[in-house]
Order: sequence, then C-alpha cells, then structure tokens
Amino acid sequence: MPTNPETTIILGADGFLGRNFVRYFRERGWNYHAIGHDAGDLSESDNVNAAFRAAPAAGRILHLVTRQRTGPVQYGIQGELLAVNARIHLNVLEAWRQHQPQAKLISTGSSCAYSEYDRPILESDFQDGPMHESVRGYGLAKQMLAVGSDAYAHQYGLKYLHLFLATVYGPEDHKAPDRTHFMTGMIDRAVKEKRDGKTEFTVWGDPGTVRDLLYVDDQMEAILAADAAFENERLNCSSNAPVTIDACAHAIRDALNWEAEIVYPAGTFKGTGYKTLDASRFLEMTGWKPGVDLREGVGRVLDAEYKLPKRASQS
Repeated sequence: MPTNPETTIILGADGFLGRNFVRYFRERGWNYHAIGHDAGDLSESDNVNAAFRAAPAAGRILHLVTRQRTGPVQYGIQGELLAVNARIHLNVLEAWRQHQPQAKLISTGSSCAYSEYDRPILESDFQDGPMHESVRGYGLAKQMLAVGSDAYAHQYGLKYLHLFLATVYGPEDHKAPDRTHFMTGMIDRAVKEKRDGKTEFTVWGDPGTVRDLLYVDDQMEAILAADAAFENERLNCSSNAPVTIDACAHAIRDALNWEAEIVYPAGTFKGTGYKTLDASRFLEMTGWKPGVDLREGVGRVLDAEYKLPKRASQS
C-alpha cells in the first residue's frame, strides 16, 4: 500500500465514499485536501475552477462526485441525471487540465455503465451495447467521464484511471429511499422492522439477483491498489466474488440475531437480475483481496450506525 506523501484532492468529500476516504486518510496521517459542499454546485464551471485553483498542487485527484438516485426514481429523471452529471464531469476534466495537470485523475464508475450480460463483464465490453433502461441517463454520463478522461489524457499528456466499482456499503451511507443502494437499504429496513417487533424481514427485489458488493474500507483499499498498478485505462475494481440478494438478507438477519422470516413482496423494484464485473486483471496485477466478509461488514455497520444491544459476536 502506498504511503501517500503527496497531497490527494478528495473531490466529493461530503459524500458517502468521500467521507470515508477523509476518515481513512486522516487515520493514517496522509496528506489530503477535501472539496465538498462548501465549494458550491459543481455543475457550475466557475465553482469547480475556483476549487481546483485554490487547492494545493496534488499528486492525485479522487473524483467521487455524482448526482445519484436509485430504484424506480431513476426512471423519471433520466434527463436530469444525464445533464447534471455530464456538466459536473466536463467541468472536472477541464479544471483538471487547467489547474492540476500534474495530478492523476482517478474517477469512479459503476457497472450500470455497461450493458447487460449473463456472464461477468469485461473491460472490453465497454460501450458494446445499450444500458439497462433504468440507468441510461446516469450511465451515459459515467461513460462520458470514462471516455473524456482518456481523451483529455491523450491530448494534454495527463494521467488518469477510471474504475468500475462494486456496490459499496458501510457507515455513513445514504439511507433515503431514493438514494440508498440495496445493502444499506436492507440493513436499515431490517433494524427498523426488528425494533418494531415484526417477525418478517421485508426484502425488495428478487432473492436470486446477483451483484458485486464490498465493504467501504475494502473498496477504498482496492482503489488505492489499482492506482499503484495501473495508469491511463478503464479498469474493473472489485473482488470476483458476487453475492445474491438472499445471501445478503440472511447475513443481515443473522448479524441481528433475529428469528424472522425473509419475505420478498411482489411488485418491488428489481432492476437487472445478473450483473457482476470480471476484475481478473486488477486482481492478478495487484494481489489485492478483501479483508471484510459479509457478516463482519454488516456487524460493523450495525455497531457504527445503530444503538443496539451488544451482539453475541462481540464477546
């Protein structure tokens, strides 16, 4: 793992991943410069330019900013997600070129920028077909960021890395119904239903749905490992260990020591049924492995976010 003597700009320091990166860097005494909500609306170019101009010269920029919504809400705001995110990403690319050209831009992407496949997705599958209709606005902006990073690097002699991540969960994740991802939403719903004395754990979607999932510290360390080993390319950055929604539900129920029946109501949002990244190139080059298994990750979230009786596993 790098010792990070150079300053890292954490762009999006108030978001879920950004707050955890700030915490991670602070714990290790690493140099960082946080850019968050105080910088203003980053879809406005003047705000991005001012923030990059005021930042110290950095060796790395972690671009973690995105306008994101989840579930059925995405269907109704495809144009908004495309327009806002495209402006943010173009502003970041131009400010990078003008004010921080010595820095390596590391931007984060998502599997939603890929088409749907019945096998693990390779980097070579990028832009090989249409995206799922529920994420096409958001995904198209992410595609633009990935291609734009390469175009800027090629023309201006810059360095970048665009990483397609797993679904990430952990402390300080969004819990609002239109923003939470599946794992955080499941944990929060389970805690509330148990507190209400219910004997059923309500899980949305389909039990057989397959996704990549990483605890936030594992995903951050994977990002840093990828940064040390790769440059000027798009890369899947995950663990090659996908999970089903049902496995996640059982892990949550077990971590809560809750004897509840897991139920899947009809009519809830499902999305695509199978989506997992093939991260073989990343894993082979870095030797990185996740350090937090599913049950431990759930336990960490419960300990950090909820005031619950001491769990049996905490003896």
